[in-house]
Amino acid sequence: MISIEEFILASVQMRISSYSKEENLKKALNMIERASKYGAKLVVFPEYFLTECPSRKKTLDELKKIGEPIPGGASIEAMCNKAKELGLYVVAGTIIEVEGDKVYNTSTLISPEGEVIGKQRKTHPENHSSKHEVGLGISPSNNLEVFDTELGKIGILIDVDANVPEIPRIYALKGAEIICWPLNWSVRWAYLVPAITSTYAYVTQCYFAASNRAGLREEQVGPYPLYYMGPSLIANPEGEIIGYVSGFYEGIAYAEVSKETLRRIREYNKDTYPLWRRPEVFKEVIK
Repeated sequence: MISIEEFILASVQMRISSYSKEENLKKALNMIERASKYGAKLVVFPEYFLTECPSRKKTLDELKKIGEPIPGGASIEAMCNKAKELGLYVVAGTIIEVEGDKVYNTSTLISPEGEVIGKQRKTHPENHSSKHEVGLGISPSNNLEVFDTELGKIGILIDVDANVPEIPRIYALKGAEIICWPLNWSVRWAYLVPAITSTYAYVTQCYFAASNRAGLREEQVGPYPLYYMGPSLIANPEGEIIGYVSGFYEGIAYAEVSKETLRRIREYNKDTYPLWRRPEVFKEVIK
């Protein structure tokens, strides 16, 4: 596998229709084209970018109807075709994945050849009224995957899996160089996104890309409307924010990923900041 030493990473911030999977897919495909024109080789989308978050108004049967297998489903197939047409990698946010009797919240990594490299399922489904995963039967995953590509080794952190700091650390120990974070957080939590992105990039010494949604949620699930303002952003392995888009509008954050920069930072920190090699200190975590 030939390594690409420098490339443009794109983190998409998009409005999501609560009622039209087709509209969301069309928009996502257009966003990939837009990012490609800027020279992007890796494009990251938000969590539930095609179907809206499952709420207490839904049923498991409804989720199964809007879900699809991975690979083999029509939506991911369309994303694969677009990735092949434009010759780039795509982290297809997350969608409802149906496998047998089980339903998952799953992100898909797609290659420039239009193939599914692999998928990461959410490990910590939540149970809020606006994202009612556990109550609707969405199953958790116990696996954390790191995918080897010509761009580098990629891990995918899904939404509130970021609330569990052990997960990005495991990705780092597995050799990840880029961590993509599809999320779907409203304005209430928007201030945390840059803090988490910067901190995890620094702690893991990875490039870290957060992709969040924007705009008004059309489906009202509580006493007040839900608004989203991103941000979507990218941090380098020292935690510096190098790409950013915010506000209640759609946009794409871009940043250059450099393997040389990553190697230099890791080589410098190897002796200066040996951050994750004293398990005797944090043994309580595994009890």
